[in-house]
Amino acid sequence: MTQHRYPIAALARDYASAVVGVALAAAPLILIPLNPYVAAGFALLLLLFLTFGLRTLQRQLSPLVMTESGIASTGLVAVEIPWTGLDDVRLAYFSTRRDGAGGWMQLALRAGRRRLRLDSRIEGFAAIVERAIRAAVLRHLTLSATTMANLAALGLTVAEMER
Repeated sequence: MTQHRYPIAALARDYASAVVGVALAAAPLILIPLNPYVAAGFALLLLLFLTFGLRTLQRQLSPLVMTESGIASTGLVAVEIPWTGLDDVRLAYFSTRRDGAGGWMQLALRAGRRRLRLDSRIEGFAAIVERAIRAAVLRHLTLSATTMANLAALGLTVAEMER
């Protein structure tokens, strides 16, 4: 059994973005009499940034536990995915630059209606991806070309997982 967490340093930028967004959206609502439509727009932005902040807090407080039988998020919203029930595995890359550099990866797992998404900032991301791909290979799941290319970027191949 291994436990995986998002380091605070990895979440600091998300927390800062949420705080700045809340402050910028709330200030006009509090300080200026606004047209109802404009106020609704700022209220929507405020709700968006509050939601983002709460999701960041959820990530911080929800460690992942990976065992031989599955993976589970054990925090506020618990999700458990058994490897034997795995239906879909996707590994995506999101770039922050035009040249493709400076981005992050996201692993999406699905077993029935249960879904779990985690990004490459979590400790032990490569080990989690490797275990998920091994389970996908054992279940004979078809992996997309995008997932295969992103596996190669991590230095993993499906052929290695089949052994």
